[in-house]
Amino acid sequence: MQTITVNSANNANGAASTAAIMAAGGAGNTFHVFRPKTAAAKTAEAKPVVITSKSVKAALEAAEALLADYTKLKVEVLDRSDRALWEMLEKTYGFSSQIESSTTKRETRNELIKQIQLRDKQGMASNASTEAVVVRYVFADQSRQSRNNYTVAMEKARSLGIAVDKFADFLTEHGGVGKVVEKIFDYEEDEQAVAQELADAIKAEKTARTQLVGRLYSAMAHSVDSSISYSGLVSNWVPEKPESKAKTDGTEKVDPKFETGNFVFFVTVKNPETGKYQVVQGNVFDQAYEQQLLASIAERMDVTTDELSAAVQGLERSIGFGDMATKEQEAVAA
Repeated sequence: MQTITVNSANNANGAASTAAIMAAGGAGNTFHVFRPKTAAAKTAEAKPVVITSKSVKAALEAAEALLADYTKLKVEVLDRSDRALWEMLEKTYGFSSQIESSTTKRETRNELIKQIQLRDKQGMASNASTEAVVVRYVFADQSRQSRNNYTVAMEKARSLGIAVDKFADFLTEHGGVGKVVEKIFDYEEDEQAVAQELADAIKAEKTARTQLVGRLYSAMAHSVDSSISYSGLVSNWVPEKPESKAKTDGTEKVDPKFETGNFVFFVTVKNPETGKYQVVQGNVFDQAYEQQLLASIAERMDVTTDELSAAVQGLERSIGFGDMATKEQEAVAA
């Protein structure tokens, strides 16, 4: 089991030694890869949009007219047939299309969102689709789920290139708003496939970075000159494994939640008078939790996966650890 410190209590000689080893291996300073990510700059608060454009005012008046039409529909149309609602949605769909093609799209959307916030006393995401903004404005009294369904149906229709005057027929053809929401169209299958590929790639990179950080710590343990002195007990945070039946082949199933990790994580506190670090606690975690910690460290490192990989491989080569790692990987693969 390797021993590492969370607060990096090693002295300058150890750091210099490791840096020299890394330089010899051609991968640069080890500690360079541990530089933290810089905090993202906060987005400045958007200033209120001042309505000066006639087209924006006209668009708002059109939106108000749609709201009035819907109010009239609720009052006068006792038989709220699906067709009547679909035709109302068709008007809303058409209005959304007008905003999308307008040169004042951004200003119009911002003003509609501001009016919604003033009326409903609730915020709305500025990156919401135009359909979502218009639906929220017009169908204010509908449930969140109903508005979401209306929005999704319109967004699907737009992706399919459904003409404005064919939207009600589109809903009729597919059995209504709910059926359109549930239906998976061909273009959505492609989008889902791409999204799955992206998700798999992100997961694979996270796994690779986590493994690289573990390898880096292991290699550093063979190269640093300094060590810490700690005589206290190391806390064992590995849960006790419950009794389980063996697999059909007689072997026991390995669960990372109940297996001891590879590292001891030490908590150290800096003494402001001496400038040195005092070790106050050593902690052993289970493999599953240890991987979470390593993944968190890997995520915060402001280096690419290629840079991290180069640093790890360079250090492993410099200490003759590369062959060992290769053999271990081959053994696992076999």
